Amino acid sequence: MANPFSQARDLMKLQGEVKKMQKEMEGKKFMGESNKGFVKIYLNGTGEIIDIVIDDILIGMERKMDLISHIKDAYKDAQKKMSKDMAKDMDLSKLKNFMGV
Repeated sequence: MANPFSQARDLMKLQGEVKKMQKEMEGKKFMGESNKGFVKIYLNGTGEIIDIVIDDILIGMERKMDLISHIKDAYKDAQKKMSKDMAKDMDLSKLKNFMGV
């Protein structure tokens, strides 16, 4: 049987590495744009929307900020649903094996 203290230490080390990788990914920035460049979206490395730029030619200024807010909200909602679905499908047996359970 594996030493539980060693396993706990290994798990803490793994968690530290994951947090470090997440911080590194959050610091990255990616820009995507539509065909003609009228819409640009900026994401960090974890897929979170940082900013959305919409050319004024597409919409009136009075509704532009509302549109951007709605796009961000919809994106966050989709991300939550995706994360929930991925967590549900996660193979817990791998985690149990890692912990020696």
